[in-house]
Amino acid sequence: MKLKNKKILIIIATHGDEPIGISVVKNLKKIKLDKYFDCLVANPRALNKNMRFINFDLNRSYPGKKKSLLYEEKKVYKNFKIIKQYQYVIDIHEASQGINNFIIVSRKKISNFFPINFINLNKVLLWPSSNNLNGSIGSVLKNAIGLEFGVKNKNRSMVITKASKIIQEFIDIIYFNKISQNPRKKKIFYVYGKLMKNEFKNKADKLTDFNKIIFNNEEFYPLLVNQYLTKGILCYKMKLIEK
Repeated sequence: MKLKNKKILIIIATHGDEPIGISVVKNLKKIKLDKYFDCLVANPRALNKNMRFINFDLNRSYPGKKKSLLYEEKKVYKNFKIIKQYQYVIDIHEASQGINNFIIVSRKKISNFFPINFINLNKVLLWPSSNNLNGSIGSVLKNAIGLEFGVKNKNRSMVITKASKIIQEFIDIIYFNKISQNPRKKKIFYVYGKLMKNEFKNKADKLTDFNKIIFNNEEFYPLLVNQYLTKGILCYKMKLIEK
């Protein structure tokens, strides 16, 4: 029997070329956990076309515009009316060039409105929007986080299983108070900039996600190396702010 007022919303296909959320939700439905959460397909048009977006990055569009001529901005406006009804919001992503799994908090500080300690991942990224007007769902709602799963050189089914397990554990804690005896400690990183491809003359294989490097007298941790080369971005830069 489904609950009338569910606490959890899972957002999938914010980017249409990241279908991992579909598989995760299917897994959760198989074990009858869908009575504890709702699911929102954020960008169905892009998903059907296997494209990141149609007109504009939906993950940079919240809270949206009701009368926009851009599909994503208008869709986000409708999404937002649904999303803000829930107590906990999880936006699932995947990175084709990523090798790590992590939590994304789209703010400068961790909010008390989402219990990230109940998410069994040890890396947390504070990644505030660079645009003061529009951003991800987490930039406009304090009770929303993103989960990014790296799939590069990995068995995809194993990544999906892990992602499903993480969300299953979160549901168990929220609804049944099944808190792990040994919660995973968090490393908190702050994403503060980008390293452009034309800046880095060395071989890109010298860069590895979350492995500290010194370049041009600047010490930082690379993030999503080679993920956004089409935009000229070799990687994002992070600093470790708390272990």
